[in-house]
Amino acid sequence: MLQKTIKNRTVFCRDNLEILRNIDDKTIDLIYLDPPFNKKREFHAPLGTKAEGASFKDTWDDEDIKKGYLTLIADLYPNLYKYLLGVDIVGSRSHRNYLVYMAQRVIEMKRILKNTGSIYLHCDYTMSHYLKLLMDCIFGHKNLRNEIIWCYHGPGSPDMRQFNRKSDNIFWYSIGETWTFNKEAIRVPFKDPKQSLRKRMAPSHSFTSAEIKEYREKGKIPENWWEIRIAARSPKEYVGYPTQKPLALMERIIKASSRKGDVVLDPFCGCATTCVAAENLGRQWVGIDVSKRAYDLVKTRLESAIKGTDEHGNQDLINYQKAIVYREDIPDRTDIKDRRLSYRTAKIEIKHILYEEQNASCNGCRTQFEYRHFEIDHIVPTTKGGGDTIENLQLLCHHCNRIKGNKDMEHLNMRLQELNIIKNN
Repeated sequence: MLQKTIKNRTVFCRDNLEILRNIDDKTIDLIYLDPPFNKKREFHAPLGTKAEGASFKDTWDDEDIKKGYLTLIADLYPNLYKYLLGVDIVGSRSHRNYLVYMAQRVIEMKRILKNTGSIYLHCDYTMSHYLKLLMDCIFGHKNLRNEIIWCYHGPGSPDMRQFNRKSDNIFWYSIGETWTFNKEAIRVPFKDPKQSLRKRMAPSHSFTSAEIKEYREKGKIPENWWEIRIAARSPKEYVGYPTQKPLALMERIIKASSRKGDVVLDPFCGCATTCVAAENLGRQWVGIDVSKRAYDLVKTRLESAIKGTDEHGNQDLINYQKAIVYREDIPDRTDIKDRRLSYRTAKIEIKHILYEEQNASCNGCRTQFEYRHFEIDHIVPTTKGGGDTIENLQLLCHHCNRIKGNKDMEHLNMRLQELNIIKNN
């Protein structure tokens, strides 16, 4: 169930990290993300298409990432920390910047998934091997359910010197040993309807004619390679958005790993294909994108395709101007208020607790000080969605607090490294 501060059919127009940080623990059933692929280029929707004006940058340099974040994950995910430090050896600085950007967000996604939840990470050959290791560090390699290969056809170049690259990778991870998998909802016809079935393993006898007929009518569970044509080859569906994915792909994922009424989240929702597929299948959904075009496109696509029920129980077109919520603000978390300890009402108590927990050391420069030299600071600034709970508070010395200001810890760590106050990794 969604938290009270987020409604079903909401599109957030903001950096998804700020929104993810403020979604309650264990409230999402399924996450599908199709992030930038680190292609080192910019994508723009063609003029004259429904998605005209939509674009995104897929290049990654030091200005795109806050290097100090590496020091913040060292305690929580030591293997991930070591992995990110070593990426420069086999990749480039751009590779590490991209992976640090992704790590921040995937860590939050794990937190908000239910214990039976699943996450599908869509990528391609550019970063798939790097992202697989990142996901292993966060979710655990034993929780990889499938690597799905999405195959499609398309023209090549007369001057090609390699095989035509017409596939993407989708990594499906679960939180633990229990997950949703609706195998009956995703069966597909046998390629050869007269294909003979294998003999049973035990007891040792062949299928009966009635069983053969039943199995052929039911179809089979798909393999982990899916041949689904790209959205650009479906004129009724295609809106011209760069990297638009087909509805059939999204619908298979949603059918397999969620049930009606479950909550589906797409933190890079782009032209909102995931949102449309979730609506079609009776799921609740939330989308996040930095561009307002995602909100415009989901309205346009749903208004022409979805029917709902009015207050009299009659089937009628839903007024999506009201049903779809557009937000640029940061939602309030509701899962921590019962254990909320606010520095506004318990400032002295909190300062004593933090002083003991931090062993009298500044969380910035790591220097030990007397109690009176410390100041309470918000780890994630309130302007970026940080709350007043003790989990988001720390003690900094006067000097570090002045450097940090209303920015986050990544900024402070980067500045302290530049000043040689802490070690630069």
